[in-house]
Amino acid sequence: MTNSPTARRDAPVVSVITPTWQREAMLPNAYRSFAHQDLRACEWIVIDDSARPSAFMQGLDDPRVLYRHVPQRMSTGAKRNLAVALARAEVIAHFDDGEYYAPDYLRTMCAQLSRRGADFVKLSAFFLYSRVYGQFGWWDLLRKSGLHFHWSPLPMVALNFPPDHTAFADNHSGYGFSYVYTKRLWAAGPFEPCSLNEDGQFLRAALERGANVAHFPDDVGLCLHVLHAHSTPASFPQYLLPDALVTRHFPQFAQSVEALRALPPDRPA
Repeated sequence: MTNSPTARRDAPVVSVITPTWQREAMLPNAYRSFAHQDLRACEWIVIDDSARPSAFMQGLDDPRVLYRHVPQRMSTGAKRNLAVALARAEVIAHFDDGEYYAPDYLRTMCAQLSRRGADFVKLSAFFLYSRVYGQFGWWDLLRKSGLHFHWSPLPMVALNFPPDHTAFADNHSGYGFSYVYTKRLWAAGPFEPCSLNEDGQFLRAALERGANVAHFPDDVGLCLHVLHAHSTPASFPQYLLPDALVTRHFPQFAQSVEALRALPPDRPA
């Protein structure tokens, strides 16, 4: 593994950034999502403020990976800013350390960014898996009313929201695990140095500056957003998906969950 960006020869097309803390068990799965991308011209920047450096990351022999361990605790926003500052590409993609990203994820997101002439693209609907419930779901963030299932560390609850409720007014701006944007967009307004909703604040500030932001739904299995016992905030999918359907139509999700089940119990992120 190369720890200096100047030592890598070819400038990447995409810089994938991952802030992490105390997730040693998750990092091999995160690396597999990166390594299996069919867009080869990319780099992965991991900022880790765990108590000790990651043995897995330090043992990687991949010149596309930049691992930076920092001895002091940092906010998620500060870690994202450090990662983007180190990035060599003009396109930044978020990979959270607990998610599954399909091999064509980066290629598809970059194509959407280019095709729409956008500064920023994210998923407006996506697949989820709860380690608390052992359940798959699908959530359309642009559909604000009607039946939703409240997913949290507590037992699942079914809720029916009226058309005029405002609780989800801007939730489609959050859930930064699928953010892809230009570095110049970040330079005009970096992340706030906080660890709660730093992603939503970042996107809302970009919109206020007039950024061209594109959303599109994932109905083909580009990504699986994984929830655990310490996930914040809560999620509200509209659909629960049976395992048999997932195994038949999205076998990559089923394989990803099998790998998750082999991991130790969740720890706070």
